[in-house]
Amino acid sequence: MHVLPVLLSLLCLTACGDGGKVLVWPGEFSHWLNMKTILDDLVDRGHTVTIITHTATPSVATNSSKFNFEILPVPFTQEDLNKHFDEVLRYWMYDMAEDSFLGAAMKIKEIVDKGTEQNKVVCRALFSNKGLIEKLKQEHYEVMLIDPMWMCGDLLAQTLDVPFILTLRFTFGNAMERQCGQLPTPPSYVPGIGFEYTDQMDFAQRLKNFLFYLSQDILLHVMVKIKWDPFYTELAGEFQNIDNAQHNVKTLKTKLHFSHISHDPLHKTGKTYLWPHMPFYQTLATPRSA
Repeated sequence: MHVLPVLLSLLCLTACGDGGKVLVWPGEFSHWLNMKTILDDLVDRGHTVTIITHTATPSVATNSSKFNFEILPVPFTQEDLNKHFDEVLRYWMYDMAEDSFLGAAMKIKEIVDKGTEQNKVVCRALFSNKGLIEKLKQEHYEVMLIDPMWMCGDLLAQTLDVPFILTLRFTFGNAMERQCGQLPTPPSYVPGIGFEYTDQMDFAQRLKNFLFYLSQDILLHVMVKIKWDPFYTELAGEFQNIDNAQHNVKTLKTKLHFSHISHDPLHKTGKTYLWPHMPFYQTLATPRSA
């Protein structure tokens, strides 16, 4: 199922033609700003964009007339979310580089656990609303744009039988990018997100980087198997896991494309291509031939 060409086709259609329907499961803060650039362009070209968000969102302005909104009621507030994300940023920017790999792993687990509980509340608010799910099915969306900063967008796409694209800035230790997106990141050359290292690491830094990668891989698999696979099964009413829900993403293309800013530190395979960094919306709007 070729999802990227679907979105590219929507971007390339002229405004005078019949617009397509795009369903959006956004993230927050800079994640939302990145995604909003794409959505603004889609609306300007005549497409209809519907955004699913919640009452505590600190980023998505739900009074915008450009988009349609489906707003989920949640028991926490914007202040609760802001406090949590402030804690994440403060640790990542100031404390993580000085912490041991074990200390970093434990702190990240604490942060992830708290975010996971908030995320599950949003997911339950969505899938418990059977009327909304049926309404979304009747809309027959052409594609979903999903930020996995908030989980369950992929499960919604599977429920609606809609192809989807993930847009992701980063995860700690590049764990999701490596495990789900096949990003080639040898730990001897590519420092994990959170460390202020370069590809010119000494032995001690490479060892710490390797151990950090390992801890984040373990954390990702434990989080998925213990926290998310049973939860996806609960919501879907049948055995479900993230591997199944994200299967379409893993098989989208035989070639992988990554945008980078610095010089190339990666060990590339024959199916991996790089080009100089450009804003994500330009990447979508300007296909590059390999």
